[in-house]
Amino acid sequence: MKIYNIIIYSAITLALMIIFSACEDESLGIEAAIINSFSVIGTDNSVLRATINDDYTITIKVSPFIDEEVVLESALPKFYLSKGATVSPDPSLPQNFAQEGGVKYTVTSEDKKNTRDYIVTWGVSDQLPYGEGFSYAEITTQKDFTELGFPGEVSNFGFADSKLYGDLNLYHAYCGEYIVLLSRAYINSDPSSPHGIKVLDKASLNESQQLNLGTISPTDLKIITSDYKGNMVGAVTKDNVTEFYYWTTPSDTPMSVGSASTNMTPTSDGSANIQVAGDITGDAWITAMAPRGSKGEHFRIKVSNGQLASNYSIVETGYASDDSSGFQMISPLDDSDQPNFIVGDTEGAPSTANSNHAYVNTFSGSTVSVMPGLWQNTLQAWWVGTGFSTARTGGRSPFVSALPINGKTYVVVTSGTAWWHSAAVLSKDLQKLAHENLNIAYSVSRGWSYGSWADWYWDEDEKEAYLAVWFSRLGLYTYKLTCFE
Repeated sequence: MKIYNIIIYSAITLALMIIFSACEDESLGIEAAIINSFSVIGTDNSVLRATINDDYTITIKVSPFIDEEVVLESALPKFYLSKGATVSPDPSLPQNFAQEGGVKYTVTSEDKKNTRDYIVTWGVSDQLPYGEGFSYAEITTQKDFTELGFPGEVSNFGFADSKLYGDLNLYHAYCGEYIVLLSRAYINSDPSSPHGIKVLDKASLNESQQLNLGTISPTDLKIITSDYKGNMVGAVTKDNVTEFYYWTTPSDTPMSVGSASTNMTPTSDGSANIQVAGDITGDAWITAMAPRGSKGEHFRIKVSNGQLASNYSIVETGYASDDSSGFQMISPLDDSDQPNFIVGDTEGAPSTANSNHAYVNTFSGSTVSVMPGLWQNTLQAWWVGTGFSTARTGGRSPFVSALPINGKTYVVVTSGTAWWHSAAVLSKDLQKLAHENLNIAYSVSRGWSYGSWADWYWDEDEKEAYLAVWFSRLGLYTYKLTCFE
């Protein structure tokens, strides 16, 4: 009986071994496939991912703002094959994936009995997931101040009536599909001047229409900026009271969100500034420069459901705002109740090297990050870390502004030297450049100018952000930030 059982068990074991061996040989030897992932390294060394489709086609994802014929002309593929399979052509050789019809790869199984063809082409890339920010910065329309319709001459050194050389003490703001320009220099000299307020088409920067001021006097409209959504916000100060209005388009009647019983635009030399974090038509926070002092004080006031709070608070940076050229501003990193703040500050003697500084402060006022002082190693010709404040008191430098784009916050900083304007968009800790096209520098006599102003917003529907930078004595420079893989 024992011998009989042993024979039966041995037969069963042998049968199972044969079955498993046959299954293993079959599964490992016949597959001819590209598996897991496919990507290419473009001619510019960028890595472009691809999708492997059910019909055995492969689509390389290319941003619509990249020239696919250039980047894919000689691109090196990287992909994986099923066990033992081989492929032709040789995957170590670069290919022109932009050519008509794409590139065909033939995969042969380990047992040489099966083949499968894959056609590799390209297509427009997908949107980056929320939280990944933007991937590409397109340089869009740029015009000097004479091309924008202001009288004068670019790159002249004159100081008498310096408006003619682009010292416009200008604020600009997005307003829907438009950009509004507000020149305090022209309004101060003549409130009815046609150069006091201009409305430009956002794309072409051509003059478009007039701004509907309602009952607002140009003299009282001190500053404009936009909120996160691209609504224009204006600070109107009269009789030591500041009232805030917004426009969704320039032709709209301005809508008041309320007033504060204090002057939130306390200086007239160019240093006054505001920032709006959030949606002014819903919930937002407004920050504004307070009178200069040793503690670096700034106003902060809440907007809830489109209505301004009755009381404001004070944020202290811990850095004096009454030294150097007398400029300082803050910008919250987000629209939360207790955010970190970016601080743009001038220190030391005006118009000297390394007088511009930028910091990240906690809500309680502790500094947790400092913009590097020597940027030339990574940002060629950009003098922000070692930048100069302006020689003119109240000149806006360094301007700072934070904006969440596709769930990730970035910071724009402007600076320069006596002979250069500069700007860059950085990571929220001020340590990294966000995109090579946002390393900006232009040569001009800047030292006695009013410095710079920047404005930007995030278009949630289009998944794009828009940035415009005004350089005194030069003009307006615009950019579009897109969110494609």
